[in-house]
Amino acid sequence: MDVQLCVEGNGAIDPSALSAAVATASQACPGTRLVRRGRRWVDSGIPPVVTVAEAADFDRTRLDSPLLRTQLTGDRSPTCEVVLVQGAPTTVIFRACHAAMDGGGAMWWQRQVFRALRGEAVEEATSTLTGADVRVAIAERLGIELPPVAPPSGLGQPRRSLLGMLPKGPRRSMWRRRTIDGIHPGVTAKIAWLIAASEDTEGFINVPVDMRQFLPGLRTTAGATSEIPIQVHGDEDWTDVHARLLTALSEHRYLAYRNDPSALDVPVPVMTVMARWGDDLARKNDAVIAERGWSLNMATVSHLGAVELADFCADGFEATSSYSLGAVGYSPEFDVVECGGRTEVTLAW
Repeated sequence: MDVQLCVEGNGAIDPSALSAAVATASQACPGTRLVRRGRRWVDSGIPPVVTVAEAADFDRTRLDSPLLRTQLTGDRSPTCEVVLVQGAPTTVIFRACHAAMDGGGAMWWQRQVFRALRGEAVEEATSTLTGADVRVAIAERLGIELPPVAPPSGLGQPRRSLLGMLPKGPRRSMWRRRTIDGIHPGVTAKIAWLIAASEDTEGFINVPVDMRQFLPGLRTTAGATSEIPIQVHGDEDWTDVHARLLTALSEHRYLAYRNDPSALDVPVPVMTVMARWGDDLARKNDAVIAERGWSLNMATVSHLGAVELADFCADGFEATSSYSLGAVGYSPEFDVVECGGRTEVTLAW
């Protein structure tokens, strides 16, 4: 699973200048240089590589390219890279292994790269707090006890996947993009409700929560994202979904959704084999995804926030749009980015 953020624009970016900017930003954001040594992430000291591609190498209609499928695992490979797609429009793709970086961290990183391109001072993100540490720090700041680990949300996804059976044969992730004019309040709830309404069903929608907003001053590119599963009914109004989501946030329920620490005791090679086994089994019968509790959500709806396109401009390059090619898992993921008076919505499956 990779985080992939795209910036489109008019003009050109010099590959050498971009490589230098990436190197500068990586000094301020060492999380972009991580590799795995045994069971630990360590700073390799090597900045992410910039790969230059021609326009023909990136299908802008289908959002498809072999460049988006290279492994970023940190195990004998880097965890981050930048792809510069030349042509019209010029596109810069920031890629990161989701195990080492979340969407909020990747957005911080890409802003620093463009700051460096403009000759501005970059801003550091050097915190070594883990996701578990962040939850504890937020609870302490709020003056509350960290709640018990929440059980899995119970309803699960419909027996028939929203997008049909998983394809058999070699895994091929898919992305689709829609640009919607205007900024739409409650867009996360609206998309969640539309997913349930499209099937006239009920279930849970997973909503990622960037915990940085609850811990001012936290600067990290690591995984500082939790989640809240929101129950959604197709026969209700989106405002009902929105109200439940706001209530969950105000009650800080995201603190209860965290990984079982015992999972860290499983050897990495064993986890790799288990993941591949589960993937193969799901292709033969995708009903096992819900039956075994691998994904109890109909979909994920991830709002990455509003961005200023001016943050992604540089000499000779004017950004016109920013969007995310979301992570591919057992259920569809819808990513949202607001920019330039428009709402970019992408689907990953």
